[in-house]
Amino acid sequence: MYAVTGEDVARAISWLLGWSYFTSWSLSFYPQPLRCWKRRSTRGITVDFPLLNIVGFTSYFISTTSFLFSPEIRQQYAVRHPFAPEPTVRFNDLVFALHGTIVCFVFYSQFYPRLWNFEVVKGQRASSTALGIFYGSIIGVAITVLLVSLFKGGRDTADSWADIDVVRSRVSQFRRPR
Repeated sequence: MYAVTGEDVARAISWLLGWSYFTSWSLSFYPQPLRCWKRRSTRGITVDFPLLNIVGFTSYFISTTSFLFSPEIRQQYAVRHPFAPEPTVRFNDLVFALHGTIVCFVFYSQFYPRLWNFEVVKGQRASSTALGIFYGSIIGVAITVLLVSLFKGGRDTADSWADIDVVRSRVSQFRRPR
């Protein structure tokens, strides 16, 4: 006979809440791209939002994939967090990140009239602020990769690949409106 423990109940609740989160937030992606598709136009919408979401969700997807499937990153995480050595990232987080990335690319592509034959505002471009955040995020991750590559194992520098995932997760969080 199998006895249900408090940990079993906590895992079941976590699983249920994780997939509820995935479903709720995933559904929230669709109104704007569907509205554009229905109107055959992106008029009245800024290109900044989907652009920043692309970099954010791509970062989130790469970070989530790394924490789920990289033995080296999981081991480095365990060393840094000995009281909770298993990353809390779950499969539903990976599916959410992949889904979000795909939907954001589709939404961003709606600003290209040749792809969708939509009416777009002539000359509409991403703002300087959005482009600064976009390129700054990419450069920030690239610098972290460079530092980890050059100083791997050093004490006072970014010394593990888990640092890159921390930076990528910050990029993901930064692009979200608060």
